Amino acid sequence: MTLEPSRHAGPGRPRSGDRDAMRSAAPAAPATVARRPPLALRAGAAAVLAAVLATGCGGGSGGTSAAASAEVEWVRSVMTGLYLYADRVPAADLTGKADAAQALEALRVDPPDRFSYVETRATYDGFFDDGVSVGLGIGLRIEGETLVLRFVMPDSPADRAGLRRGDRIASIDGVAAATLIAARTVSEALGPAQAGLVVRLGVSRAGGVDEIALAKASYAVAPILASRLIERDGTRIGYLALYTFTETARPAWDTAIASLRAAGATRLVVDLRENGGGRLYVAADIAGSLAPAAAVGQTFTELRHNAAHAADDLSIPMPARAATGTFERVAWLVSDVTCSAAESLIVGLRPYRDDPIVGTRTCGKPVGFEPQVRGDTVLSAVSFIGRNRDGFTDWFDGLAPTCAVSDEPFLAFGDEADPRLAQALQHLSTGACGPTAPAAKSAAPVRRLPAASGLASETGLF
Repeated sequence: MTLEPSRHAGPGRPRSGDRDAMRSAAPAAPATVARRPPLALRAGAAAVLAAVLATGCGGGSGGTSAAASAEVEWVRSVMTGLYLYADRVPAADLTGKADAAQALEALRVDPPDRFSYVETRATYDGFFDDGVSVGLGIGLRIEGETLVLRFVMPDSPADRAGLRRGDRIASIDGVAAATLIAARTVSEALGPAQAGLVVRLGVSRAGGVDEIALAKASYAVAPILASRLIERDGTRIGYLALYTFTETARPAWDTAIASLRAAGATRLVVDLRENGGGRLYVAADIAGSLAPAAAVGQTFTELRHNAAHAADDLSIPMPARAATGTFERVAWLVSDVTCSAAESLIVGLRPYRDDPIVGTRTCGKPVGFEPQVRGDTVLSAVSFIGRNRDGFTDWFDGLAPTCAVSDEPFLAFGDEADPRLAQALQHLSTGACGPTAPAAKSAAPVRRLPAASGLASETGLF
């Protein structure tokens, strides 16, 4: 989750220049943290939704030693001011820290903060504002001593090379996946988000391993990975795999929901298994399209800052949307990757509708960011904690599933043989958990990739 104006002008939204003025600290004055005026946070529902998003970032910028020192001290000023845990920040000696990322690691309060990070502004804005990324277009999970593709972005380098969800990666640039997993260096092996950088993946195929050379490139990020209509016992059920909450996610969601409504869907399965979060106001809009009509105008989420910044606390109302009140039942598919704004979507709707959660515990991130900008560096330090209308705020251990399903066979999104989807369909039909449809189980326990740095730590996208 993040509080930040969009740079896309629109109804009730600040323009790019307003965002810069409210969020950027001038390089010449690194100790000054520019904040959005408190009145802007309390200027009504439209302004609130325009100001709220949910994201996080990582990366950093270097430069001369003087420039690096100024950036490091700027990070300290954020961490001892706006940071939610400012009163617990260690009095660390930052001498020798080369950039914002190193300074952040020295000052972060972990636990509970395993989320704050740094990114370049170009990468950050490209993903969250414009819906573009540079890379291979893949998400990864660990299965025993191999890597498995969680998803493949449409029209990405990986997609154009024929890679698919469920493919197993035996090596990266000739280094065995088992070696990289043991050393926790998978992210480093994949290299930076640099167009033209070639990465050789050893892909396990029947009878051997095929080495495929992929050149990283820019591609459009698909907010929705799959959408389809399912018919069960005369009932039409929509299915959507929602990957993120970026600027491009809301129109994509609206289009998909309109199509499902036109096809007669009265129930819905929302697959959030690969959703690591995004902009909170986008999550609020999506919540509004799923909420019962009686919930409109009531609290979607409340955000609380540290004591020194209590004046910035705010309540975000449930907006009215075209599909409000349409779906009589909704089921959520989740995993340990489901995080941040994706969890807030479920939690924010919980006081108004009792929908089943199917899968495993979610990642556990009730906190969010107000990204601070200095030059080309964006610092997303945890600055608030969210809670729903009923005061539920502590889900650092993740949201517990209604129906626990641990199988992860990596079937295609929307495949009814998928145990989690089968369980969700069962619950939507009967109102109770039951046996799942048979499916091939993973040969070894499946677990998430150790935290990457920068934007990939939130998106899981390489």
